[in-house]
Amino acid sequence: MGLFAELKRRNVIRVAGVYIVAGWVLVQVATALEESIGLPEWFDGLIVALLLIGLPVAIIFAWAFEMTPEGVVRTEAVPEGQSITSETGRKLDVTLAIAIVALVAVIIWQSTTTPERVTTEPAPAVTIEASGPGDASVAVLPFADMSSEGNQEYFSDGLTEEILNLLVRADDIDVVSRTSSFQFKNTTLGIPDIAAELNVRHIVEGSVRKAGATVRVTAQLIDAVTDRHLWSNTYDRPLTAENLFEIQDDVANSIFEALSAELGLLAEIDLRAKRTTENVDAYALFLEARTLYQARRDLDVVDELLGQAIDMDPEFAEAWAHKAATQHLMFAYGYSDLPVDILQERGLEFANTALSIDEGNATALAVIPFIQMDQAAKDYADIDWMDIFTGFTRATDADPYNASAVLWRGIAYAWVGNLDAAIADWKRCRELDPYYAPCLENLHWYLADTGRDDEAREVLLNSMNLGASKAQYLNLPFLARSGNELLFKAVTNNVRFLRDWRHHDELYAALRNLDADHTELAVSIAEFYTANPERDKDAMEPLLLALGYPLMLDSLVGVWSSSGRKVRQTEQFKALIRSSGIHDYFKENGWPAGCRPVGEDDFECD
Repeated sequence: MGLFAELKRRNVIRVAGVYIVAGWVLVQVATALEESIGLPEWFDGLIVALLLIGLPVAIIFAWAFEMTPEGVVRTEAVPEGQSITSETGRKLDVTLAIAIVALVAVIIWQSTTTPERVTTEPAPAVTIEASGPGDASVAVLPFADMSSEGNQEYFSDGLTEEILNLLVRADDIDVVSRTSSFQFKNTTLGIPDIAAELNVRHIVEGSVRKAGATVRVTAQLIDAVTDRHLWSNTYDRPLTAENLFEIQDDVANSIFEALSAELGLLAEIDLRAKRTTENVDAYALFLEARTLYQARRDLDVVDELLGQAIDMDPEFAEAWAHKAATQHLMFAYGYSDLPVDILQERGLEFANTALSIDEGNATALAVIPFIQMDQAAKDYADIDWMDIFTGFTRATDADPYNASAVLWRGIAYAWVGNLDAAIADWKRCRELDPYYAPCLENLHWYLADTGRDDEAREVLLNSMNLGASKAQYLNLPFLARSGNELLFKAVTNNVRFLRDWRHHDELYAALRNLDADHTELAVSIAEFYTANPERDKDAMEPLLLALGYPLMLDSLVGVWSSSGRKVRQTEQFKALIRSSGIHDYFKENGWPAGCRPVGEDDFECD
């Protein structure tokens, strides 16, 4: 009898077939369990290894032994004519058929409910019907903090933002900004609803569990239109800075590859997080500080945390850059009693330290012209405004998605009277970050103050719908001339503005007729502010400008708008333009609309 015939007679081939098919089903189930209930990523690999080891054992067992009514005996010990291998073979055939049916069922189940595995090979283009959002649009939701004590939110938020920052470098996909995505932290909305709110097709979500010396990160990419999981993975790693950066790289590249496979994108890109530090404790402190910094909250604590991170790693450029920005913000938000010139000097020093370590650090590049702009406008320092604009351009070139750099450059344009360029920057800022309140507030205010009321109304309604507008920063002349008296008085009665002041009717009438003389009313407001210095000066100044009262004229906010027309006729205005260096900027770069030189060293404005 030949070898093949003997293998067949002893059911070796049938046993191998049943083993392989049943093993394949087991592997698919193990993979699904690993992804759905968060088992370690090596779980399915362990199952495969055990099955491979068991295959030759099963084959040898089938060759050497035979099942008989008396139990398992060696094949050579079965008397000729008493073998029941044919009966055993029929049972194995039935078992194989059942295993094949199970395999088919698992394959069908996988194709409809489990994440699709993505390869790095280019995939053929897929046509997807989608209404509203672009097919290549994605939002990264804040990863959930799954630590046992629930006190690592800053850590999970930090990793989320780093992944988002990597994805925005891929030009072929549209990534929603951090501020917009983080509006949905701890929300009860479902994925389709969040995608609709953010106008995206794809959502990234996940979790972080930091326990002792280990970290587990899970992430998944979901098509919100079809409710399919395009990719998912779990990472269990020792807690080191290098491992955290590698996880960020892997998640960002896997998401890009998954979208490429889904949409037929042919671009190849290697997204790698900048290794800002090798000290995991310094990195954790930085993430904790950045969470507060972005909320503009407890900035004195932010300054302290960043200082601790720098003590642990003096070469941590990003920590130096954020510490630089924090200095000026502590003054602006009232978190420091130090004089502004000292804080700004520190800010510039820290920014330059960051750039000496990383010359392309966009945060540090944007901080320098931001501080210089305030120094020049308030005559703290003699700075060329062209250098300020060059600094902002350098920052946006380093990071085109830096909404703050675009916002601040828009303010600089507004301060030198180029309102068209300012509005263009704030529109760009809104595109980068639809929830960034300063962009929306400036855009609404200046659209209204240049007579573009319909656009201003649309921006205002949208920002109020998003919960991203502060009432005291609404454009009051716009509200008055629109006839919305109720909203107007709701704003002026804000506790940080003119609540307890007694002339709201007169103010409403005055702002509907700006050409009249409203000096007496303006003096009343100025006196109220002097008696209540805790009220919001930034809201008070534009109102006094609109009433033609320049007593508090120590900034450039609103001086070039239509409501600043009367103030532009005063000597105080001219003095401010000269002391801020803007007069020299005009002589070299041209005059804004409505202004013209008079002689060699004077000018006038409408």
